[in-house]
Parts: sequence; C-alpha cells; structure tokens
Amino acid sequence: MGALGDTDFSRGYYVYVGSAMKNLTRRIERHRRLRKNFHWHIDHLRDVSEFIAALPVRSEDDLECEIAAKMEGIADWTVPDFGSSDCSCPSHLFGFENHPLNLPPFHHLLQHFRMERLIDKYGDPPLP
Repeated sequence: MGALGDTDFSRGYYVYVGSAMKNLTRRIERHRRLRKNFHWHIDHLRDVSEFIAALPVRSEDDLECEIAAKMEGIADWTVPDFGSSDCSCPSHLFGFENHPLNLPPFHHLLQHFRMERLIDKYGDPPLP
C-alpha cells in the first residue's frame, strides 16, 4: 500500500475522506477508474475493492480533517495512517461492519457538513 507497506483490511465497508480544492468532479472520476497510475493510498485500495458511491461535500473551506475527526467517532475501525500523510490525523479511511448509508449517525454527519455547517457559518437564510 505505497509507503504504508502491506496492510490487512477487515471485511466490511470503507469510507475514505479526501479533499480536492479544485476539480472535485475530475478527482472523483479518477478514483472511480481502475486503470491509472497509482499516486495516493486510495489508488491501491481501489485496485482491490468495489466503488459504491461518492458523497461530495462541496465547500470553499478545507474540511477534510474536520470530517475525518467526526468520522472516527462513528466508524467501527480505522486504518492507521491511511490517506493522512500530509496532516496529523490518525487516518482518513474508516471501516464499518454495516453499510454506512444505512446508519443514522452517518446521515447526521453528512447532513451536518453539507447543510447545517452553512447555517452555523452564515446564519439562518432570509425568508423569501
């Protein structure tokens, strides 16, 4: 697994938290492809796993580490040092025994970063 060396993965569902401050759509498309030069840790994982969904959180703020910290609190396990070589986070890859799209805490986390965070940042929107 690149600089991480050999890594064992438990059977389950994995959520990777990454960022792309520019060209988010192109980055997601790249991660979906199987044929590519390996650059990031996620490229190695994608080589042996099935891609299920991308759930982008579009923002002008760099939220990657903040999302990863919250994800750690709801995941069943993490893969140490995965995807976090350029920050001080313990990991950016989180494992779940059950499909995270079926888990209310995952929905709440996604809802917070997609919507509620904006209300916290900008206040309640004016009524029409």
